[in-house]
Amino acid sequence: MSSDPGADDRLSLVMEYVGPSLHHVLHGARRGCPFQEDVVRYLMRQLLGGAKHMHERCGVVHRDIKPENVLVGDGVKICDFGLAMRTSTQSPPYGLHGTRSYMAPEILLGKPDYDAKVDAWSLGCVMAEILLGDRLFGRAADDADQLLRIFYILGVPDQISWPSYNSMPLAGELVAPPPTTSTPHRNRLREMFPEDCLSIQGFQVLSGLLSCDAHKRLSAADALELPWFAVN
Repeated sequence: MSSDPGADDRLSLVMEYVGPSLHHVLHGARRGCPFQEDVVRYLMRQLLGGAKHMHERCGVVHRDIKPENVLVGDGVKICDFGLAMRTSTQSPPYGLHGTRSYMAPEILLGKPDYDAKVDAWSLGCVMAEILLGDRLFGRAADDADQLLRIFYILGVPDQISWPSYNSMPLAGELVAPPPTTSTPHRNRLREMFPEDCLSIQGFQVLSGLLSCDAHKRLSAADALELPWFAVN
């Protein structure tokens, strides 16, 4: 913070200069060319570390993590906290906030008391986009379409994969009720990220962040403890 003596006591907020957004790097400079796994690990270690600090030390949930809100310099930094909330001072319902392509299923389904795991989902979407060079779930027309795209890739929820699905406020309204348990839960995520693209340990991180059931989803702190990040 600095002030100009000749500016009628107005204050100026001075921040460090950081480079372009990750979105610009992915879709501008690199023109959709995906990164190699070691670079993805380097980027995700920093993003998850920032999210862990934000969640555990500050009690803040960002709610809009996406490539446009990640700045790239010597490293990467999460920016734009315009939709962030502090869980210690705000009470549910928290409302539907974020960018649809990176929004966790529980938000789309109207869960009023979601938590920091919504940021973990968004980081999973960002990780997938860094690997693919494009949005994992594409560009949905509306919330129902977004859920259908999620279920197409990650599987239709059932009582095993997501026991609390039917308790979500909008379950059965935005999309048809899930089939009976006799219908197999088909997850296509590994088909999109085969082992020559993402190692077994790397896929453990990606699939853990992209669990539809928030109770089974990795937190940022949990993800950082996985073997993938033991590699320097």
